[in-house]
Amino acid sequence: MEKIDLATVIQEVISTFCRNRIGDKPHVFVVLAPAMTRVPWKNQTIKDVVRCFLYEALSSSHPDAHIDVALRKRFPLNDLNAFVGIQPSYWLQLRVSGRGLRILEPVIEDLFADHGYRCEEWLGVEQSAARLGIFGAVESLAYKMVFVLETARHVVKCDLLLPVIDQRTTSPLGAPREAETPQT
Repeated sequence: MEKIDLATVIQEVISTFCRNRIGDKPHVFVVLAPAMTRVPWKNQTIKDVVRCFLYEALSSSHPDAHIDVALRKRFPLNDLNAFVGIQPSYWLQLRVSGRGLRILEPVIEDLFADHGYRCEEWLGVEQSAARLGIFGAVESLAYKMVFVLETARHVVKCDLLLPVIDQRTTSPLGAPREAETPQT
């Protein structure tokens, strides 16, 4: 497991976006939970997914509308855990929201596919503006990410939910570790 510094990734993406975008740029407001910036992950995939997702969101946004970026810890979401079929120690939520965002489901599917994750399904509830996408790693069913896309009152909210497994208390698949017995 590697420790990925998401605060640095987010900072680098915003800096790159500001250098590369020609013309007016949206104002970007960032809120990071300080203790949640270093995330254990099996490889660099999460870094690449966050980088591409955030850059796409910023690049496709309207320059006159501000964008909010927030990284927060979400304690176990039992209904989501059961539905997705994993038991993380907690979820990390990366939210990008704003009136000028132009993110669509096919863009998200392509982004995940480019990084080895396939769309298992998109779900919606009748009379709801939210859609939930579940993405599983092609190489292993144990590794999943969840994406929530919601549009309400002309504000688009994109939530990337990352299941984090605390290696001190759980196995890689989220099941409790067996008690280790000392070798004699």
